[in-house]
Amino acid sequence: MKLSIPKINEEKNKLMTAKTPEEYIERSLKSKLGSGQKGSITVKWLKKTNYTFADLQRARTNNSSWKEIKGKGSYARNAKRLEKYNFKGSQKGKKEWTKENLSELYDLNKTKKDWELAEHFHTSLPAINHIRRKFKLAKMIMEKKNEKIAKKKILLIIQKNEKALRAELNSL
Repeated sequence: MKLSIPKINEEKNKLMTAKTPEEYIERSLKSKLGSGQKGSITVKWLKKTNYTFADLQRARTNNSSWKEIKGKGSYARNAKRLEKYNFKGSQKGKKEWTKENLSELYDLNKTKKDWELAEHFHTSLPAINHIRRKFKLAKMIMEKKNEKIAKKKILLIIQKNEKALRAELNSL
């Protein structure tokens, strides 16, 4: 739908007169302007009001209409992403993680993205994310116990299942 110049100016004025980030987001969602036009107006509005982009992000994530729009199709998007980055190949069942695999994953964890690790270890994104959560839980346990964080100790701790690690962390 193409807007006339007076209508465009009217929409711009509605956005520019917003007093708070919440009001701006609400008006932006109702606006008939294109995303490019809204983007340039947003920059001007931020300069005018001295709010930050982070303020707008916070207002957006707290807005129920925005959450609904963002959530549409999320199941399909996630399923497509999981299928795209599934590197298990013909392997059936769960991957058996050896000490060597876990050690290598620990070393690569900070430098590689989840899909890169999944490809490297011929597994799925959920498998990589599971191991990463266990690494994080192990570090949190060690921090609560005031222990020095060491790779060898982490690799020992993550031999427990995730539920047991969470229970241990909560008991500290």
